[in-house]
Amino acid sequence: MEIELIKAMASLGIGAVFGLIIFWIYRIDRKNSEERLSKLLKDEQKTREENTKVLSELVTLITRLNGKV
Repeated sequence: MEIELIKAMASLGIGAVFGLIIFWIYRIDRKNSEERLSKLLKDEQKTREENTKVLSELVTLITRLNGKV
């Protein structure tokens, strides 16, 4: 399918070919950006869960140290 698209674009002229190249570069860049953002969000979620667990344990410890069960 892509080869047919390339042939059709080439028949339209050099401007269409450059447009296609720019579009492909844009698509690759967007995909990479989305993958990086997804990784950052997963890492942030993991860190948030770990911090929540530690804070819960800290509250429990402080409550016990203060003599409130």
